[in-house]
Amino acid sequence: MALFSKKTAGVSEVGGIDAPWVRAGAAHNDTFLRLTAQVANWRMFSFFCLGITTLAVGGLVYVGSQSKFVPMIVEVDKLGRTLAVRALSGEDAVKDPKRLIYREMFDLIEHLRTVSTDVQANKVNLTKGFSRLTGAATVYVRTELRKAPPNEVSQTKTVQVQVKTVLPISANTNQIEWEEHSFNLQGEEIGVEKWKATVVYKLAPPELEEGIRINPIGFFVSEISWMKVL
Repeated sequence: MALFSKKTAGVSEVGGIDAPWVRAGAAHNDTFLRLTAQVANWRMFSFFCLGITTLAVGGLVYVGSQSKFVPMIVEVDKLGRTLAVRALSGEDAVKDPKRLIYREMFDLIEHLRTVSTDVQANKVNLTKGFSRLTGAATVYVRTELRKAPPNEVSQTKTVQVQVKTVLPISANTNQIEWEEHSFNLQGEEIGVEKWKATVVYKLAPPELEEGIRINPIGFFVSEISWMKVL
């Protein structure tokens, strides 16, 4: 009978002889194999996390490099009145500029020429009108209104404005024609006058919220002159 020929569960043999040192070596090798596999797995996981992190940082850099101004889009009804405003910039601020400019011309004359017995209403109208004026146009209108201040005119009569036509003369110049109906303080109509004005305008959409609320499409009149039609 060979020495150590008897096999037991979990016992390794070399040449038919139990070898405890072989068992210890096998266990040692098995431990290192498991450690090697774990290291490989963690290395793969680390590269995966690094890829995700790189994509996330790249996305943040891209978003951060974009313009911080939100574009504005102006929504209007069939008459060109502003219904809603969303941010926009540049000449693309108006999807249909002709319709909006047409409406702005109406409002401009109504705000500057209407006279009410309500002092506060006159102030609000003038504030809205002057928010559309710039440069020489502002000086001209101030000079004209000093000749007949609305709050002084309102002591004897009121004036209602009815804009009739807005006709383009050139790319940025329009001619406006309107009627001014005067009423005494008892509400009786006492006269009608016909007027016309030449208006030079430009579009400069605002970028700040305050400017957007006051003048959403950035309509500004740089030159204006008006006269009574006989």
